Amino acid sequence: MKLFNQVSLLILASLLMTSCGEETLTSSTQSKTVTANEIVSYEVEIRSNSHLEKPPVDILYIVDNSGSTVASSFQQIRNEIQRTVNNVSDEFDYHIYFAPLNSVPGDNITTYPLILSHPESVPSLGPLNITAVENLNMFSAASGNNVEHGFSRAISLIENNRSNGIFRNEAHTIVVMISNGDDNEALLTYGGNQIFDSNKFNQLKTSFQKFTKKYNDSNYVSNPMNATSLRFISLVAHDNCNGWLKGTNYKKMSNELYDYQALTDNNSGKDSNNLCSGSYASLFNSVNNSIKQVLVGHSYDYWKISSQTASSINENDITLTKVLASGSKINIQPSSTNGFEYLGYRSNQDTVYSPSDVTELQTGLMVKLNGSARVTYPEYIIAKTVTPTEYFGFVPLPRDPDLSTLEIEINGSKISKSNSNGWSYLGWRDSLNIKVPGPSGASVTPALNRSGYFIQLNGSAIYSNGDTVKVFYKPKAL
Repeated sequence: MKLFNQVSLLILASLLMTSCGEETLTSSTQSKTVTANEIVSYEVEIRSNSHLEKPPVDILYIVDNSGSTVASSFQQIRNEIQRTVNNVSDEFDYHIYFAPLNSVPGDNITTYPLILSHPESVPSLGPLNITAVENLNMFSAASGNNVEHGFSRAISLIENNRSNGIFRNEAHTIVVMISNGDDNEALLTYGGNQIFDSNKFNQLKTSFQKFTKKYNDSNYVSNPMNATSLRFISLVAHDNCNGWLKGTNYKKMSNELYDYQALTDNNSGKDSNNLCSGSYASLFNSVNNSIKQVLVGHSYDYWKISSQTASSINENDITLTKVLASGSKINIQPSSTNGFEYLGYRSNQDTVYSPSDVTELQTGLMVKLNGSARVTYPEYIIAKTVTPTEYFGFVPLPRDPDLSTLEIEINGSKISKSNSNGWSYLGWRDSLNIKVPGPSGASVTPALNRSGYFIQLNGSAIYSNGDTVKVFYKPKAL
């Protein structure tokens, strides 16, 4: 009986102790939950740009001014040809130069009338005879004799007007020959009869071909012009009309230069138009349709990766993915030769290095792209950044805690009181930055200041992004 009473007392004491402990932790217990911000990922996809550029087109009109052109029938043609200038596409950056077929006394091969769509496209306007189409002089004064060297005249006009910028390198070059006769330089006379001189004709044709990039790509040419294309458009008689001579050689040159360049936009006439037809309004239709605006891609050696502030990303955790024109992707690594260098925040940074006259300004967090990491349209970069890893070593409480009742859990695990790897009580502070460097020496700026009664977390007890801290306590009795 005595043993039973002793056991009963022990059980009762045990129950009383448990009841007292639960009362201490639950009755009037305050709680404080702190969850550190998760690490946030940012992704920025900026596309590279391009622009349409008007292609350079240089047109040489050579107008017959021989004695036979004084007739009223040819004067009407002059007026009509003047109107064809208005049919040159406005999508071109054009130079239109007008020269007579035969030189006249006192004229200068470099100062004939010139129409420019963009005056800034020549080195200097001073030595040039700039005119407007409505003021165009179509060389009504007759000159010349039975000699008509139209091919040599065209070649000489181009060669002598390159240094002044009228005929440009890498342009579309178009010769428009308007004559009611025919080139007779490629003819031989035997016994009063004229026969075709194929050697001379081919020599002249080669001189035209030398202006083209196609020829320069496989043959050495001193000071090449590298014309994107060279058209010899002849407006000559194809039939017997008005007593005019058939332009057989002119037509042949038009056709053979057309075939040499494998052109396909004017297969019916192959760049020769019939002067006898009286229809010239569509003279440039095939040319306008064949020359397209050039899409110029921009090239970049700087790239914006974020609109955040420098302190809001972890510069050691930047991921750049370059998307190629094919759609395949490659990762760009940090490198000063073939990778990226992080520059931090830049204001109005010019990001384009080519074309040199294009500027694209960006403001934000920037990287410099080096070597093979640089980007050219339509390539682009997907940039990923994350907020910095942060560590926190303090928990503010709104009331002064009874330390005998205080319990702390981090992510569900209880933290013991310890000055090395647990918690300790700091007391009231008006303002305290709760960030600490942590094991990685993380930045404690910008400061995250709080006020209250502070619990200090020591050693391995500090918490980081995404962690949840729960504090249970009873306030001290007043």
